[in-house]
Amino acid sequence: MRKKTIVGTILVIFILSGSIFAQEKEGQKIELPQLTLEQKWGRSVMNLTVMNIASIAYAKSKGETPGDMGKFVGELVSPSWEGVKGMKPFIRAMYRNWQMFKNFQMEILSESETSFIAKIKGFGEGFVKAQENYGVTVEEYLQFFEQIGAAISKSIGLEYKQKVEGDWVIITVTEKK
Repeated sequence: MRKKTIVGTILVIFILSGSIFAQEKEGQKIELPQLTLEQKWGRSVMNLTVMNIASIAYAKSKGETPGDMGKFVGELVSPSWEGVKGMKPFIRAMYRNWQMFKNFQMEILSESETSFIAKIKGFGEGFVKAQENYGVTVEEYLQFFEQIGAAISKSIGLEYKQKVEGDWVIITVTEKK
């Protein structure tokens, strides 16, 4: 009998405490996080990278390559590059875009009036490597970006190529004659 009383008391306390907590939670307002500009920037870059990864994964699920998806994206956005004429404006525009990545680095290896060679890294490939569970490799991510650059540059009379050397991606942009 004593056990029944103790168990009953515990159950009553448990039930009442649950309803008390429920009442407290009903009156509480949700506190939304207030992000700094740098936190917002970081979230935006992360979300863009995830969308790029998702695009690649989607293409793969349809039997297409990451390069196919990159070419599609590049051709889709090419009309917005119409005002970029010439190799130097193209490089400056790409550089502006890549700078959104916090760890982006670019070193110019050589340049002339008709060609440009640089090495780049830190444009999302570290995040891709850390998120292996999405099923996209760094190599696939780089193929995606190579085809974006190739499609955009082609639309404005340039040729874009890239190759991987260690942690760096070597890009070459030349004017078509």
